[in-house]
Amino acid sequence: MAAGLLATAACGGGGDEGSTPPPATAELQVQAGGDNVPERYTSDLWVHGAYAYTGTWGGVPRGDQPGDVVKIWSLDASGAPTLADSVKIPMISTVSDVQVSDDGAVLVFSAERGSNAGLYVYGLADPLHPVFQDSALVAEGIHTATIADIADRRYVFAAKNPAEPALLIYDITSPAAISLVASVPIPPLYGIHDTYVRDGLAFVFAWNTGMIIYDVGNGLAGGSPGQPREVSRLPSSGDGPLAGGEVHNGWWFHNPVSGENRYLFIGQEGAGVLGSRSSGDIHVIDVQDLLHPTEVAFFHLDGAGSHNFWMDEQRQILYAAYYNAGVIALDVSGRLAGDLSQRLISQVQPGGPGDTYTWGVQLQGESLYASDMLSGLWQLRVR
Repeated sequence: MAAGLLATAACGGGGDEGSTPPPATAELQVQAGGDNVPERYTSDLWVHGAYAYTGTWGGVPRGDQPGDVVKIWSLDASGAPTLADSVKIPMISTVSDVQVSDDGAVLVFSAERGSNAGLYVYGLADPLHPVFQDSALVAEGIHTATIADIADRRYVFAAKNPAEPALLIYDITSPAAISLVASVPIPPLYGIHDTYVRDGLAFVFAWNTGMIIYDVGNGLAGGSPGQPREVSRLPSSGDGPLAGGEVHNGWWFHNPVSGENRYLFIGQEGAGVLGSRSSGDIHVIDVQDLLHPTEVAFFHLDGAGSHNFWMDEQRQILYAAYYNAGVIALDVSGRLAGDLSQRLISQVQPGGPGDTYTWGVQLQGESLYASDMLSGLWQLRVR
């Protein structure tokens, strides 16, 4: 195994208040894949059953290739990925977000820059060969797109790019006839980057504005997908927890062990250089009172910054893509407070030093899949 492929740290109980449960444990080890997308930079990923889908990034073309392709992967019985097909969208620069609905019926992805930028919906009757259903073209494109089923209908919560950023909500219940049901302006301080939707609440991560929570069917503020109602916000102005902006993404942790829905994890994406360095911390926000979110803890990793998350809620482990640092596993069991640096339990650079710049992660069974901008799609084993 190449140097840097496996690194494991002892787990600690730092950051607890009161009694401490046994710490979570995990060991990340490269299993399969990698070095399988040489012609483009890989972006986001989604795994569903025996298939995976990855986007491509073209903010800076790799060679002369833009990020205009969705890669389609077949996973064998062990979970190892093999490239099976692809979908190419002409006249775009980047496929920045991909997701499959929980029932496996549709693939949704966002496209940026170019005359065909916007939202795309494909049918997955044959998961290896998606069939185009409908699209919504959006000037400058959409950066992220999140599927959510609310009140027996299916929606996509999309982040419209500047110059006029907005939260766009589409009804895709009929995939061949999608419709825009709401457009919520976001202040043009870059705008909106990502969304996380759960229990009828939409958490909007709005870069230099902060984090905004909308009721879109929860009942807390009388909102719906067609008429979102703001519940609260955590601004990035002043000297608060999100000072400096760059509010990128998040995950609302529903802890089945404690029965609490107390913590919201927020990633800040700071300055970086593709392939070599990055910056930005993870902030832990107490949202037990959704009207008054408050930071209680943070995680910092020297020389690297966070990107996308995935949570193993049953085992109380947060997995995060950390660009040049690869993938980390963080113990988030028990009460969280202060500096969580002692909660780092495992870290791995899938491509090794110099060939790792990890964009996203997703857990499926005992495998954690990682999309790496430089080295493609990896299967990691979680032990």
